[in-house]
Amino acid sequence: MKGIITFLAITVLFGSVAQAGWGWNKEAYQSAKSPMVEQRTTSPSYCYDTGFEFSAFGSGFWPEATNLDNALGGGAGLSYFFGPNLGVELMYAVHGSGVAEQVGKGNIVYRWPLGGECCATIAPYVFGGPGVVSRGGSEFLWNLGGGLDFRLESWGCIGVFSDFSYNWVEGGVSDFTMIRAGFRVPF
Repeated sequence: MKGIITFLAITVLFGSVAQAGWGWNKEAYQSAKSPMVEQRTTSPSYCYDTGFEFSAFGSGFWPEATNLDNALGGGAGLSYFFGPNLGVELMYAVHGSGVAEQVGKGNIVYRWPLGGECCATIAPYVFGGPGVVSRGGSEFLWNLGGGLDFRLESWGCIGVFSDFSYNWVEGGVSDFTMIRAGFRVPF
């Protein structure tokens, strides 16, 4: 119940900000960039420039082993992109209750900004790297996945994303699938 109330509160908050117009000025945003970056801003995918991104997400955890339960949870991540395509991401998520599954990952991310019509841009991406999963004890993991990032220029390039990853765990913990969906804020 708390999750539904939180989701509705966030939806109302972002909806009221969008109706207020946020005062986003695309020309002012582009003119504040250096001449090297400004050359790229003529394409509609300027939302995917160099810099940091914060993400918050809800996620699902589905282990391969039948003795472990599926669980829902959430987490946060911080990414840095060296240009429109290549970046690194650190993320942490907690799933379940009681003895919770905790997952931490460090990924290399490659995305393909496609641009878009009018006021939105989209970028499919792939990622992979090492991590740790913990449920009482910690085990090393490798993960590989892909997803879709959708940004709104009129919201200052804030966007939503969804992705899927498969995680190979060394040791006694079962391999698992993880799905995330949430929002990203570039800064």
